[in-house]
Amino acid sequence: MPTPSVQDADRLARGVLRQRLHVRPKETVTIESYPASLPWAAGFVRESRRLGARPLVIYEDEASYWTGVDEGHAAIVGSPGAPEWAALAASDVYIYFWGPEDMGHRNRLPPRQREQLTAFNSKWYDVARKSGIRGARMGIARVTPSNARLFGVPEARWRDQVLTASLRDPAQLRPLARRIARRMEDGRTVRIRHPNGTDLRLGLASRRAIVTIGEVTAEDRKLRFGMMASVPDGSVYVSVDESTADGTFVANRPTTTAPAGPLVGGRFTFREGRLTRASFERGGQAFRVPFRDAGRCRDRPAFLEVGLDPSLGGVPLLEEGELGAVTVGVGANAGFGGATRGGFLAYLTLAGAELTIDDRVVVRRGRPVGG
Repeated sequence: MPTPSVQDADRLARGVLRQRLHVRPKETVTIESYPASLPWAAGFVRESRRLGARPLVIYEDEASYWTGVDEGHAAIVGSPGAPEWAALAASDVYIYFWGPEDMGHRNRLPPRQREQLTAFNSKWYDVARKSGIRGARMGIARVTPSNARLFGVPEARWRDQVLTASLRDPAQLRPLARRIARRMEDGRTVRIRHPNGTDLRLGLASRRAIVTIGEVTAEDRKLRFGMMASVPDGSVYVSVDESTADGTFVANRPTTTAPAGPLVGGRFTFREGRLTRASFERGGQAFRVPFRDAGRCRDRPAFLEVGLDPSLGGVPLLEEGELGAVTVGVGANAGFGGATRGGFLAYLTLAGAELTIDDRVVVRRGRPVGG
């Protein structure tokens, strides 16, 4: 990844620390980084000090990380020591530059090793919640040469799109987010259509819609993972009625966040509230294996999501945030207000669709409509 300019690194840090996380003097800002993200992390160090806060950088070397994994020490790599837990507990703000950087290497690991590497996750969020942390996961860290090759996109264009979205003031997305959230909360029936064969009906259950626009609010912090925002981010989602789903949903965007590799050309078919068929042009094994091993209710509709960000158009790892993109999930949704528990969750994303709620158009040809 080309080294960012000091100016870009400082602009990014300024927007995140001031507009999104509202850092105050004397707070401790902990910044976790891998090698490619260090120039961005340096911007957060500089900006923290300008705000009168105290920065601390935790550095993970990419090569050493994979050496540990390849030599059979994944369990140790995935279990931070006491000093890291102490730093987390003493932090007010946490900035996480995603890592490890080589997602293809991660995707090739056996499921057991991937689980070992993230075994600390649940405890991390428990400690963060107890400490009152607010923080951000920085998507710019995922823009690397190896990941650009993995997803088949030009690295420079990907980087520019992510940076533009990351620099956006989240307040710009708030009015549209609130409008769509109201429709989701007040509605009863959903229909999604597209010329590619999509025609799916879902039910809503008067549940709270969740807005994620890359900031941490007091309301966000009530959620299990709400103390950590993703930057960039821009979507509204709601857990749906788990007993209602009929029809077909065909993706025209890949699901690049799947743990074992991208899902391309996905198609979900539902009947009487259950997923009866799932097919993919490429990467289907990444869905079929965890689905096979999941418990009951794995085939229930989980959530409906609408993207908000005009800077994101087919951007890897951010497909569901594209303006007007519609995403449908299947599996567990208890974490965001639904009734289905479990460890399995998968989703597909469709751009350019028409979405109606109670026969009122919310998205037409991929663009939100209405007042």
